[in-house]
Amino acid sequence: MINCPNCGAGMYFDIKSQLLRCGSCDAKMPVADYKKDIEAEEHTYENTVCICKSCGAQLMAPGEQATAFCPYCGNQSMIPSRIKAFKTNKIIPFKKTREDIEKSFENYTKHKLFLPKDYKENSGTDSFRGVYIPHYNYKVNFEPGTFETFAHHDFNEGNKSHHVTYMNEVTTPGGYAQDIVRDASEAFDDSFAAAIAPYSHSEAVTFREGYIGDFYADIPSVGEDAYSDEVMQEAVDELKEKITGACAKKEMEHDFDNKKLALRVRPDSARADLYPVWFMTRKMKRGRVAYAVANGQTGKIAMDLPVSKGRFFLTAAALTLAFFILTSIAFGFMMPGTLSGICSILLAVSFVILCVSGYKIRKRESMRSSVKQEGPKLPDVKPKLEKFKKGVSTSTIVISALIIVRCIPIFRSLNFSARIPVILCIVGLITGAIAFVALISLTGSDGSFGKLIVNGVLSIVFLAACLILNIRKPFQDYYYIGAAFISQALVIINCLSVIGLFDRLCTHPAPDFFSRKGAAQDD
Repeated sequence: MINCPNCGAGMYFDIKSQLLRCGSCDAKMPVADYKKDIEAEEHTYENTVCICKSCGAQLMAPGEQATAFCPYCGNQSMIPSRIKAFKTNKIIPFKKTREDIEKSFENYTKHKLFLPKDYKENSGTDSFRGVYIPHYNYKVNFEPGTFETFAHHDFNEGNKSHHVTYMNEVTTPGGYAQDIVRDASEAFDDSFAAAIAPYSHSEAVTFREGYIGDFYADIPSVGEDAYSDEVMQEAVDELKEKITGACAKKEMEHDFDNKKLALRVRPDSARADLYPVWFMTRKMKRGRVAYAVANGQTGKIAMDLPVSKGRFFLTAAALTLAFFILTSIAFGFMMPGTLSGICSILLAVSFVILCVSGYKIRKRESMRSSVKQEGPKLPDVKPKLEKFKKGVSTSTIVISALIIVRCIPIFRSLNFSARIPVILCIVGLITGAIAFVALISLTGSDGSFGKLIVNGVLSIVFLAACLILNIRKPFQDYYYIGAAFISQALVIINCLSVIGLFDRLCTHPAPDFFSRKGAAQDD
């Protein structure tokens, strides 16, 4: 605790004045004048570390609290455990107040129609908490040298195509790249760190204990060598930009020998800095957590925005009802077959959206699983599963092609008005079949996305049924109207599945803290 020199009460860092302020007598003083900060000149001091019993996060709590709020999992279970030396070099103090961030949060969420009502409420333990997140700030040196790069230019002249290669030889005097930043916390997701970046490093000041007053501070839990490869690659990319800027043909595409460039890059140093972050945690269903984080210096905000399935279902049902009322009124110029064809297209589009959402989930999880960790690994994809997936993909394409080929002779015998719904159904079936094959490729040996196969089977079967219905052309209208209703019901089911995927994409499991870099592992 930082004691007031006048009354002995606790002092806190006041963001607006950037001074230490006493909560009792309202005395103020510059952070640099606090007497206990003698050890801070060496960037090291001891403080009580609190361990969250739920997720294992290690933070320093403000004051001498016995329990504290964990910003990562949302539990009130942090208990002081031991005195630990905390070392840092620079700190960027908070510039934006809690009120500033809460106002930005409210303005951003108030017009979100499908956002759950309880997510918008900002009270109690769910309000924003200030946390200093440790980041490594790397510096890399560039050695002087001469580099060769080749620029390419393609153009057409007359009836001939030309490919021209230019060779550039550039000599650089050397230099350095600095402020290459990576977060040093196991708990803080790298995606959030990137979303609220950048920080202005010119406002970084020498670390002093007074800046921590009234805030949490995360403990560096990742070694500085964890990001070595990424930092070196970023430095190489910056060196490429420097060389390209010195080339005569700047506007062209250049080829580089990455191995030779890497030999000219040397790591210099890495210092541990503390960056300000406002944190809000929302506990969701199935043990997942939704976050809202904001840059404590600039106010830039990033958040998870889950979707209320109830609100979406009611909205979708109302739009579907309005659609059928309008089309029933328009039956004077829209044939029932055309209605079923349009609904087939909508079904195919909804299934494509479902597959695209699945792809985004797989891409995100693949990026996270590539992070080195000591925890359990996902099982490898088995050869039998691969054969099954290939078989299902092949059979889907073959069956869809046979249905379309079988319909071609009948299609030729139809008049123009009867061909329109058939064309729509064929387009829907082809689109759905391609999307289904793509969905099969996403299904892993861990069973992920297996439930979506049911959506695919129902969608493909019904698209084929709609095609057959419009080929056979029954006289009764209720066949077409029934098909339209069923297809729209499947559209809603696909959309609800998309929402389930979206909620999975924009929320996170409660942190389990395997030994990994700063990214949280999704399940």
